[in-house]
Amino acid sequence: MAEESPHPLRRDFLSPSLLVLALLLIALWPGDVSWLLDEPRLIATAWHANHDHQLAVGGLYGNFGIRYGPLPTQIYQVLLLVTHDPFTLVVLRALLCAGVTGGALLWLSRTLSLPGWFVAGVLVSPHVVAYHRVLWDASFAMPVGALALASFADFLRTRRAWSLRACVITSVLVPTIHPQSLPLAAGLLGWLAWQHRPALWSDRRGLCFAGAIVLLLNGYYFVQFAGQLCMRFGGSMQKGYPHGGSHLASALAPLFGGRLLSGADYLQSLARLSAPDWLHVTAQGCSMLIFPLEWIGIGVAVHSAWRTVRTPKAATPRRSVTLVLVAALVLQALLFGAMRIPAAPQYFFGTFPLHVLAALLAVDALRKWRVGTVLGALYVAGSAILTLEAAISIHHHGFERPLWPTLATSVSVVQKLNHFPDTTALTNFAVYKRSPQTLRTLRLLLPAAPTGESGRLLITNDRSAGQPGVIAVTELAPDASPPAGSQQIDTTPLPKDWVPDPSTW
Repeated sequence: MAEESPHPLRRDFLSPSLLVLALLLIALWPGDVSWLLDEPRLIATAWHANHDHQLAVGGLYGNFGIRYGPLPTQIYQVLLLVTHDPFTLVVLRALLCAGVTGGALLWLSRTLSLPGWFVAGVLVSPHVVAYHRVLWDASFAMPVGALALASFADFLRTRRAWSLRACVITSVLVPTIHPQSLPLAAGLLGWLAWQHRPALWSDRRGLCFAGAIVLLLNGYYFVQFAGQLCMRFGGSMQKGYPHGGSHLASALAPLFGGRLLSGADYLQSLARLSAPDWLHVTAQGCSMLIFPLEWIGIGVAVHSAWRTVRTPKAATPRRSVTLVLVAALVLQALLFGAMRIPAAPQYFFGTFPLHVLAALLAVDALRKWRVGTVLGALYVAGSAILTLEAAISIHHHGFERPLWPTLATSVSVVQKLNHFPDTTALTNFAVYKRSPQTLRTLRLLLPAAPTGESGRLLITNDRSAGQPGVIAVTELAPDASPPAGSQQIDTTPLPKDWVPDPSTW
């Protein structure tokens, strides 16, 4: 596999231009994001940490009872210093994450002389857009992991100390966001420890200084994580992922990274289709091209890795990166297989840049037969069409499958609640009964200024509006009966360290 010299970014006007267009699409209609379970709790934790003038020391707890790291919450603390407007928070978060992800992938493609324009197709694929926008924690692994891989490749080519530091820091931090990132981090740090110990030693002062900053922000978490790991790891390994599949099916996860990068079935599980059938089906087929591209890319990487193992002295930066790619995917197969982790889109955040790299390798390798550019362009077009269709459909109809309120809907409800001094309300809406933090966190961000008298408030679907996503807040007459299935919920601002009732999970 021949390597070309990297082309200066200034000569490539197409890739940065497509990246800017992708960012505009990602920031479109911020009120349409989901706002359900974990997102309100994360934002509330950041709000209370700022209110107490403290740095958050940890995140939420995962499926195995081990706490995630504080980095996402600390980022939200910074964003809350800029604004408390929920929609602006979504825009800032989306541009930050997608901008870092896109910039890092362009950096990676330029370093390894791969087609950078393909990055735009990845950025505008439906799942990637949604996870860059939603105010969650686990999807921060995408930009941080992309930075880790890009800085690793840059260090191999340039031997720059700051690239080495960036790679080490991000590789240490990305598993704290979510442990599904362990294969990527282990591959990068393992290669550096095996092949580049002299470089690590010569930059020990810089690395120690960077490590001190990481410990300052994460020291308490590392101690807590070590204790939880010792107490729970054995039981978690034996138990596996809750309701997970077979060990063999989970071990095949590296072959299905396209589930995050494609999004062919994204809209079917959320809302009605709005594009003509022929266009939707065509776009689905184009987006599914990511699967053969990734498989071809893995084959290219395995071939390159084998050549590197046979002739290690002839290893180039690209060959070294592909060897790490193969090793990390093997580690992913072992981790997912042992823990029975399903190959769902949200479990590929940690290895996201590896799957993108595999597709990039395929597009580059297939250019010699003049099909790489065609297949890549079809994928980019299909991703953009599906994402635009999803954006338009959700904007007009909301989330219908199942019925979820959008962020804009919940903000509207809270703005109406803020006119009353009531601390409770009746509701027959399933999401608000199960997850009152959806409204209670917004009452932290949007403080009440009551102008009316206390009333008997009811939050329910406004069927008269003709849109099931519209929720109404009304006052019940003293002698009126609430709708069937109504339940009284607390609507006060979410208190510090609040956790949901386990029976509602």
